Amino acid sequence: MEIAIVPRFLIRKFLPDGTDQIHANVLLTSMLIIVVLVLWQRNHAFFSRLDLNFCFFERFLDMHPPGCGVTRSLLAIAGGNISSAWNFNPAGLLVFAFILAQIPLRVTALKFPASGVRVFRISRLGTWVVIAAVILVWIIRLAQ
Repeated sequence: MEIAIVPRFLIRKFLPDGTDQIHANVLLTSMLIIVVLVLWQRNHAFFSRLDLNFCFFERFLDMHPPGCGVTRSLLAIAGGNISSAWNFNPAGLLVFAFILAQIPLRVTALKFPASGVRVFRISRLGTWVVIAAVILVWIIRLAQ
């Protein structure tokens, strides 16, 4: 779950090494996600007036998707409401922790290049744990 949305041409201007570019991109993206969640939560009154609740999965398959509630869970965490986050989707807590963990991991990988492979491995393991948690929550909710 290495989310990297910063355009490569921007990263290349500052870092010539491909591996460092990946670490920097994931670091910047993770920080951006946290900032956007906090800003969204603080401007909740504005965004709640927009009807952004359209789910293709739910509309066409008539069932909730595996990650249903994760975004609302992340927003609740950004607002400091852990119990609401748990109610929206317990896996959201793990997703948030994983995104947050990317920040020190990527700083470490950039500062100590020899740790880069270890950071990739930790991130890959974390990705599988998050995916398993999202699917487990989905299965439990389907069974209810």
